[in-house]
Amino acid sequence: MTIEQNRSHTPLDNFIESIAETQLTCYASDLLQQKGCESLSELSQAIRRATEVCTSMHLPLQENFKVVYRSRNGEVVQDWRLSPMAYMLMVLNANSQNDVVARTQVEMVKRMLNL
Repeated sequence: MTIEQNRSHTPLDNFIESIAETQLTCYASDLLQQKGCESLSELSQAIRRATEVCTSMHLPLQENFKVVYRSRNGEVVQDWRLSPMAYMLMVLNANSQNDVVARTQVEMVKRMLNL
């Protein structure tokens, strides 16, 4: 364990983290519920690709992604709270052979092009 890992959060750190979390308004599992991914594994791959995009663009991950644990069917499962941008990146990086994902991708492109 390093000193950085052992350091406690200051009130300012807690405040900054709270502000960042207000932007995390989506859950990754929403895509599962919409049948946009068939499994948690597929969802995890889309999340991984979305985080790679953010990392490549030097966007702070803590402002866009947060691992959380939620109850589903009596089990505790991993989920992610996402910013709207991270959610869209996840959808763009999901399986495009899925009808829900493909339609969403086309809709996003149409909106971008003002069609």
